[in-house]
Amino acid sequence: MIFPRIRYSVLAVSIAALLSACGSTDKPAAQEAAAAPKTPAPVPFNVALCVNGECGVVDQAAAQVVPIENDYDNLSPYVMHDTLLANKDGHWLLLDAKTKATLKTIDGDIYDAAPGYFGFVREGKVGLMDYKGNEVQAPRFDSTFSGGANQYIGFEIGDKRGLLDPQGKPLAEALYDSTDIRDDFDKHGGLVAAERGDAHWIIDLKNGAQKEVPYEKLGDLRDGHMVATLIMASKSGLADASGALVVPMQYEWMGEPGEGLVAFREKSDGACGYLDYQGKVVIEPRFAGCETFGKKGALVKERGADGASGKAGFIDRAGAWLVQPTYVDMGSAGHGRLGMTGHVPGYNVIYKQASALAYDAGIFDANQGKELVAPTYEQIGVLTPDRLLFASKDGPRTSFSFMGQDNPVPAVGLMDASGKVLLKPERYVDIELHKSGRYLIARDGEATAHEALYDLDGHELIGPQWHALQVDEKNAVIFGYEIEGQGDDEVRHLKAAYDLAGKPLFVVKRTDCGAEQLVDGAGKVVWPQDAKPYCAKSAAG
Repeated sequence: MIFPRIRYSVLAVSIAALLSACGSTDKPAAQEAAAAPKTPAPVPFNVALCVNGECGVVDQAAAQVVPIENDYDNLSPYVMHDTLLANKDGHWLLLDAKTKATLKTIDGDIYDAAPGYFGFVREGKVGLMDYKGNEVQAPRFDSTFSGGANQYIGFEIGDKRGLLDPQGKPLAEALYDSTDIRDDFDKHGGLVAAERGDAHWIIDLKNGAQKEVPYEKLGDLRDGHMVATLIMASKSGLADASGALVVPMQYEWMGEPGEGLVAFREKSDGACGYLDYQGKVVIEPRFAGCETFGKKGALVKERGADGASGKAGFIDRAGAWLVQPTYVDMGSAGHGRLGMTGHVPGYNVIYKQASALAYDAGIFDANQGKELVAPTYEQIGVLTPDRLLFASKDGPRTSFSFMGQDNPVPAVGLMDASGKVLLKPERYVDIELHKSGRYLIARDGEATAHEALYDLDGHELIGPQWHALQVDEKNAVIFGYEIEGQGDDEVRHLKAAYDLAGKPLFVVKRTDCGAEQLVDGAGKVVWPQDAKPYCAKSAAG
């Protein structure tokens, strides 16, 4: 795949970094203040920003590094520090951010790579350069691109694809017809699935190890293991963290591994049971449904002689009932829009019938073998052991837009495990725990959803005004974007930056007439001072 010429969009960066703590001499608040995290100052950066169709480069304080009205033909979307990239008369110039002196001249397009690096063209071939102007890889590629959450740099030579690590060091030469690109490879132990002819391979991003495997895809790494699948053949097996197959590809379905056991079903209409990680049957297949084992046991559903599904109860590692079957249904404890669920280790959703067509949902703790929340909610899901999203019966409704249709759905809120409401259900259709574990991302139901950022206690840090929020902990900054298009045509337009506590660094605001104004963190207008000339332009657009 040849990647297109850069458009105005800012690349995602998310690398974990710990917040530091601060002390206080005030009493009785001294102990609380000493334990409270101090928000680190953003690392100085500069980034391209467009206002009313005019583009420049600003720093973290909204100062114009390159004036928003300038003579350049294009500016790169990368978050940079001491340098910047600007295009003039068909040439990309790597400039010193302070002096604007030209450090490098690049004749040709530049390409997406990873934070701190970009692809550049010389004599028709693409190389890799860092933001200081050092050539990390000499031009030999036909294109470069970013894989996953900036977890590798991909390249193509002819119709073959290879991999570099995020710093540009070789991992795999151009041997592969295809590689997975859009995934979070940390979830799969750092393994990337690839294809060579009819053969399936995996590439280890940690060390570049490559091996042929008898499967196409890997599930999420759970309890040191992943379910491996051959999609078209409907076959599954179990791989360890290195990708080595430890249970053969002979089952039509396998569940999520947990506490040394994994559920299996030999045929799609057959009973399910449990294997250990060596493939030995520990609990014979005799159930209609099998959830993941926690420390105490697992939820399963009875199976009648005719194969019909019965009620759900809780079994121990020998298959004996610890909680008799009383629940009408069970499922994963994750929550998503349109009723999609996801695995949360140690927890399940349980259901009891409320009426002929309605069910009440609760949470079962498979580590303790008991109900955490009794089935009394319309919807419920686990974010952390003490943070749950929920929708109350007869609670507020909101709208979810899907395929051009607006659908009424329950609004979800946030509570702790005791049932104390931390965020009332009002406008959000989903709440997700951020990868850092520090934040919650709440989304409304619009076709292009708006995201809001909350702390774990339900306090709003950034309101739902942008389509996407990107937490960059390495640079101690959060970026807000508007989005146009979908899929491969999606373009992100940077509109705001905040510190890690949600305090604005700069924001592009709209005036009453629809024109845009850039303001700094104190709300002072940076550009344009007078927005009136842009009102008519905004109305016409």
